[in-house]
Amino acid sequence: MLSRPPVGGVLFDLDGTLLDTAPDLVAAANQALATEGLPPCPIEEIKPHISGGARTILGYWLVKAVEQRPVASYPSVNQVGTAYQPLFERLLESMLAYYADNPARRTGYFDGMEAALDALDARGLPWGIVTNKHSRFTTPLAEALHLNRRAGCIVSGDTTAESKPHPLPLLEASQRLGVRAECCVYVGDAARDIEAGRRAGMATLAALYGYIADDEDVDAWGADATLSHPADLLPWIEVNQ
Repeated sequence: MLSRPPVGGVLFDLDGTLLDTAPDLVAAANQALATEGLPPCPIEEIKPHISGGARTILGYWLVKAVEQRPVASYPSVNQVGTAYQPLFERLLESMLAYYADNPARRTGYFDGMEAALDALDARGLPWGIVTNKHSRFTTPLAEALHLNRRAGCIVSGDTTAESKPHPLPLLEASQRLGVRAECCVYVGDAARDIEAGRRAGMATLAALYGYIADDEDVDAWGADATLSHPADLLPWIEVNQ
């Protein structure tokens, strides 16, 4: 990177970047589908849609498995037909209720992420979380994995008046960390993460190990660099300090 100040803080997206939340999210979706006698959705197929949230997950699967219509890849949203809207809303309510009660049964850090966080702590670099997941779900998940004790800040999808790709949540997080936005780097696994970081004036890193579809053009996101593994974060920071 050219003409950037040294990195003074790190901000992470949550789902697909800091934590592998797919097992619990898909389990919640499949629990809801089972109550309606519908087939379960396979986790590997659903992963690229997780960044869009529960509506995106269920919309994709209902269009494909129930309506049996052609589906679009994320970030395009698959809208169910009018006749299936009542079913969609029932599934959504059931999925979210189940997930709220079971946010961390199978969720854990991506391999190497805990070591990366330990290294940030050892270097005295503050870090935090910025997610579009609402606090109803973020708070119990953070408590279950003790993130609330470690992270310098946790900004959820309903913490500010806007959510990503708007820069406001990232600017709020940098203020809470006490680090100027231009001295922060934001790590995420979706185009809107990189857009939000760039609009906030931050350096941006695309997490290739996250929930990214095989046909996604990550280069088009405009990130400053990519991370193939969480362990790649520390060498990148060393070069940019």
